[in-house]
This record gives sequence, C-alpha cells and structure tokens, in this order.
Amino acid sequence: MIRNYKVKWVWVSLLLGLFTANAIAQNAESKDYIVGPGDVLEIVVWDHADLSRTLEVSQEGDISYPFIGKVAAANKSVFSLENLIRDKLADGYIVSPQISIKVAEYINQKIFLFGEVNRPGSFTLKRRVHLLELISDAGGFTENRGSLGVIVRPASAKSKEGPTALEAAKKNEIIELNLDELIAGQPNSNSAYVVPGDTIYIKEAESVYVIGEVGRPGKFKWVKDLTVLQAISMAGGGTPRAALNRVSLVRNENGAEKEVKPKLSEKLLPDDIIKVPESYF
Repeated sequence: MIRNYKVKWVWVSLLLGLFTANAIAQNAESKDYIVGPGDVLEIVVWDHADLSRTLEVSQEGDISYPFIGKVAAANKSVFSLENLIRDKLADGYIVSPQISIKVAEYINQKIFLFGEVNRPGSFTLKRRVHLLELISDAGGFTENRGSLGVIVRPASAKSKEGPTALEAAKKNEIIELNLDELIAGQPNSNSAYVVPGDTIYIKEAESVYVIGEVGRPGKFKWVKDLTVLQAISMAGGGTPRAALNRVSLVRNENGAEKEVKPKLSEKLLPDDIIKVPESYF
C-alpha cells in the first residue's frame, strides 16, 4: 500500500512539473507578443488595485493611463510595454512598482492557413490559439494530410524594429511541427501556438507509387517502416499474372534514378516506385 502511494506521488510530481514548465514557456511566449491597435490589455499594478486597468489600444496605437497619460503601446512587445509603464510610474509616482500585462483580447490580427485542411484561408486571431484548435476551425485535416506542419513566422512578430520587406524575408522564423506527435499530445506542443502574421502550411502526405500487375495501380500514402510487400497489398495485391519474384524498385538518389531488385521486406522511402512485372508464363 505504501509502495502504491509512492508511485502515485511520483506521477503527480512529474505531471505538476510538466504543467509548470509548460505554463512558464507559454508565459514567456506571450511576453514576446507585439501589441497592435484594437488589442485589449489587462494591466495589473501589484498592491495598487486603483491603478489596475483593462484598456483597449486605440487605432493610433496608444493607451491612456493614470498619472502618466498617453502611452504608445502599438509595435511594442508585452514585455517592453510592462517595462515602459513601470519606469514611468517609478519616475515620481510609485516606489518599485510591479507591473503585469496580459493581452485579454486580440483584435483584427490575421493568420493564414493553407494546405491539407478542409477550409483553408485567413482567420482572425482574437486570443491565444493552439494550431490544432485553428485546424478544427478550418474543418479539420483532409484525408491526404501528411505528418509535417510548417509555421512561417515573420520577423515583425518577434521584433518592433520594423524591418524592410527584404530584411523581414531573411529573418522569417521557420517552425516545423510533427503533426502526429502534436495530435498525440506530446509535450512539445507549446511551440504550436500561433501568433498574428503566422502563415501555416499543412503538408500533403508523402507517397509511394505501385505500377504494373497489381489490382489498383497508383499513388499511396507513405508511412514510416512501410515495406515493399505492404505497398503491393495496398495496391490490391498482385494479379494472377504478377511475377512477385521479379519486383523492382526505382529510387531517386542524389538526383539520379536507380532501379534495383528489393526484398519484399525492404522499407520504402517517400517517392519510391515499385514495379510489378508480368510473369513469363
């Protein structure tokens, strides 16, 4: 009984550690968010409830705050804005103020989703959203989706410097995500939260091709550890005229096609072509 209790306590400790680490990571990411017009900010000054406010950023990019007046908020990260307000309040108003800002509502912030989803297009981000939630809003994955998702994050989503288009293109952040791991809930999912300006591509499934004397020649979804025999089975198996002892495999290696005779247990790579010839008899 004591041993069982200890095991349960270990699991609870591990889960608490995971949730705490994830919460810290999410908080760090939210501090990098670049504030824009229309965003609603919750500003908390610890031990000064009278100075806590929920304010909307004007179309000019400003907020109006007690004592310090108009503050330019747009194009600043949440972290930078916290420091700015803290410094202004410390300048003759409050001793060592502690400021916390949270984006309560994201307004008119566009993100773009393309590829293997049922309703691709642009979406308005009004709050912090996980990629899987966005995909659900887009009607879910198509049957042909692969295991790779790519987020292209513009430099302006991480910086307030306002680079030129050429500089921004060079500084785009590319985030590759394993969608199968994401769906399974593996703990790398914090990187899959989208931010304004993101463009997300859901890649098509990688394929192999089976041609010749099979029931249904064509293109088939490649999965890890797929073998020659399994691919032939996916294509309906060999016909009565198939010579399975003379199956060949065409593979592109360094830009050149190479045809070999594989074992039926050999594992395939994306874009492999399996040829099932006709028997001589």
